[in-house]
Amino acid sequence: MILAAGHILADIRVRVDEISGSDQFNEVRELSYGVGGSAANVSIGVRRLGGCCMLLGKIGMDEFGRMAVDELLREMVPLDEVKVDLVNRTGYTIIIINRHGEVFMFGRKEAAETLGPEEVRNFSTDGYQAVHIASLRVDTAAEIAARARKDGVMVTFDPGRLLINRGIGHIRPVLEFVDLLLLNGKEAKALTGHDDPEMAAASLMKQGAKSVVVKLGARGVYVSDSKSGKLIPAFRVDAIDTTGAGDAFAAGMIMALSEGEGLTEAIRFANAVAALKVTRLGSHETPSRKEVEEFLSRN
Repeated sequence: MILAAGHILADIRVRVDEISGSDQFNEVRELSYGVGGSAANVSIGVRRLGGCCMLLGKIGMDEFGRMAVDELLREMVPLDEVKVDLVNRTGYTIIIINRHGEVFMFGRKEAAETLGPEEVRNFSTDGYQAVHIASLRVDTAAEIAARARKDGVMVTFDPGRLLINRGIGHIRPVLEFVDLLLLNGKEAKALTGHDDPEMAAASLMKQGAKSVVVKLGARGVYVSDSKSGKLIPAFRVDAIDTTGAGDAFAAGMIMALSEGEGLTEAIRFANAVAALKVTRLGSHETPSRKEVEEFLSRN
């Protein structure tokens, strides 16, 4: 069993040809709704890849919350640890994608950000193979990560844009408990000032991270620990929607690691999961295990 802790949101996806200037009409080509948020995406990804992933997060008692629960139940994600906020609404993200594949996002986190450390203080991570923390406020993330470290459970951490924008000092309380820190290239630069992933990873390890994974899109993934670093190439595909690609990658990597794969092979597997995801519209359109294995056999 894997634990994904973090945001559960509603995604409102809009596809248009162009986004024009103010006071102009933009025709919608496609509109869809679904559950989103990094933790929810990872939990669905793990489930589709053949694993089981408990979801820990918070929603509101509203139509978005009901929609999220319905979709998560259809995906057979265990919801025992999903909390309900009786005051705040379920958070949401409005995702606008134009015909060039450019993505524009707007949203509010609402109930997802109200999950406090006092609500997870008695939560036991004993028996889990891995704990993945995604876009969760730092005090709650640190509480979960510290508990997992005490229980000897592998911890992966994907801070997300909001935490990254507050700087390295803000996330440092979590880093000491993290086995793998996951960032994209822009996030690594924002935290360290380095464009070069090798220099960024070295800087982050000085700040407490044990190992660092930097996702570089079409270039691949740079991974580094205290001993060495390497670039693992990406697979070439025609992308139509990159939202949720990082969550699909995380789901694939954690699944492979929990099954005993080494880090290099786990990242290659995760690259395949992310490559297939970006060919599909939707933040949690993670492929099945069979689809990934067939893709890898051809590449």
